Amino acid sequence: MVNVFQMKCNNCDACLTRVGWIGLALSVFIAAFTITIGLLNNSKALMATSLCAGIDIVTAITIILGLRLSGKSIDLKHPYGHGKIEYLIVGLVSILLIISAIILLIVSINSIYYHHKGPDQWLTLAAALVATGINEIKHRYAKCVGLHFKSPAVLIHAEHARVDAVSSAAVAGGVICARVGLHFVDPLIAIFEIGHILRASYKMLLTSVKNLMDVSVPKNVNHYIREIVSEVNGVKEINYFKARQIGQEIWIELSIFIDPDLTIYEGDTIANNARNNLFNKLDFVGNVQVQYLATAA
Repeated sequence: MVNVFQMKCNNCDACLTRVGWIGLALSVFIAAFTITIGLLNNSKALMATSLCAGIDIVTAITIILGLRLSGKSIDLKHPYGHGKIEYLIVGLVSILLIISAIILLIVSINSIYYHHKGPDQWLTLAAALVATGINEIKHRYAKCVGLHFKSPAVLIHAEHARVDAVSSAAVAGGVICARVGLHFVDPLIAIFEIGHILRASYKMLLTSVKNLMDVSVPKNVNHYIREIVSEVNGVKEINYFKARQIGQEIWIELSIFIDPDLTIYEGDTIANNARNNLFNKLDFVGNVQVQYLATAA
């Protein structure tokens, strides 16, 4: 069976443009809907769902801003582009998640200690199921876009939407438990949600710290780059090359050896061919710098 969420869209660029806006709209709806029902029915777990949706709102906004900034052209102040802005955004969001989780943990423990009554209304159950469905749809859509464009911010948004979907489903279970007198289950589910939030935020923070530094591309990509350059007519040998991941893009610097009897024009042509070959055969290349040297006589 074909999974429609994994099929490539005919206009993927449009998906990248609107994924942040769709995530923002859905997250605002979930946050407003669940916080209203949670306050009316005294559901700590549903309030936690709203809190997570609030973080999703921040994530969606940063995706919109981040993709706009990371797509800007290079300039004198930013010779390597603006790609790392997404990792900075991921780090900021992870810190917000940690702070929110700590606040929620205190509230949940307080609820268990003082034996607060859990929610047992069917409206709370309906709200949790609606949130589950919307979060799962948001997860699949964002994951499709994030994988296609290799965007860390969009992938983080997708991962957190899946966590929210699981948490919302658990809230529904808490309502059923409350109806049979197990009122402590609701705050316990909120603590369960905290575990997911802390785990996700920890991974986000590690990702941002790692990628704010210069990170080499995988070995198989390095090997493929060598193959692409070596097949260019006139390239005798690769002197050296460096490839690093900057945001969504790969930036490549390389030096090649050519025949010493060739003219400067012919050398420039070979270097341009090598550069164009990399852009044509390798996805998500941000910039390629090619220098050429004459082989020893």
